[in-house]
Amino acid sequence: MKKILFFSSATALVAMMFCLQSCEFFKKGGAGAEGDSASLSFCTVMYEDSMTVLDAYVAQNMRADFPLPEATGALADTIRAYLVKAVASNYFPFYEEVDSTAKTFEYKVGDEEGFLSAYAGEGMTQMVAEVTRMAEDGWATGYYNYYTASISTQTEKYVTLEESHEVFTGGAHGAYIVSGLTFRTSDGARMGWNLFDMSKKAELIALLKKGVMDYLEVSTEEELQEQLQVWDNPDTPENELEFGLPLPRAVPYVTTKGVVFIYQQYEIVCYAAGLPSVILPAEELRDLLSEEGRALLDVE
Repeated sequence: MKKILFFSSATALVAMMFCLQSCEFFKKGGAGAEGDSASLSFCTVMYEDSMTVLDAYVAQNMRADFPLPEATGALADTIRAYLVKAVASNYFPFYEEVDSTAKTFEYKVGDEEGFLSAYAGEGMTQMVAEVTRMAEDGWATGYYNYYTASISTQTEKYVTLEESHEVFTGGAHGAYIVSGLTFRTSDGARMGWNLFDMSKKAELIALLKKGVMDYLEVSTEEELQEQLQVWDNPDTPENELEFGLPLPRAVPYVTTKGVVFIYQQYEIVCYAAGLPSVILPAEELRDLLSEEGRALLDVE
């Protein structure tokens, strides 16, 4: 275990250096993110570590954009709270199955690097232990856990955080999740399906169908239905197939190009088809938006 701690400490030093450079980078107008510069500035903290354990590869890579310590107000507080929960939830591939005695770490504003590195290092320790146990039982499979939460868009009205989480614990391939979350700058409120007047769900799904057909390169609804792998689930009535296609499980999020909708692996199509995504411009959604949506997207 000393070897793990050595690698983790070295990585923490690199992460701290990167954070200092990145904080300065974000202070200069939010460079690297789409849209107009927002008043809120961010610092990127990261952790990277990898090693080979009994011929099995183990790797941990976590990265998150936190508001700078001096940032105050509802927006900064809401984003921090979300990231704290996200880091504590995504540091290990099987985090929901971790023993109840697993370590937890306290977050303190100003110690973002230490907080992320603590959880990432704990995840690395758990992965090494699990891979070692499996290798000793004759299963030489590797583990990796890659998590990123990056600010992609900043404007005067909203800030959007995009996430990706990829894990591998053996088998034919890893699992990959991509999502995003938009926060309203005025009060930090999360924006998602509340952008829309859901009484017009049929019209929204019609637009999504067209986008999914373009993604899958099919020209008729019959061809679309042949590729879809979906079914009614009474436990998730919000995704019912009354209009031939469910809404994505992930909430939509906003960029300067429009509203982004993403279906995850196996959600509606086979693994080989990837993650169908659709970007709908604000003007195209004009008649389907709620009052909150029109205000956020500047659509009258």
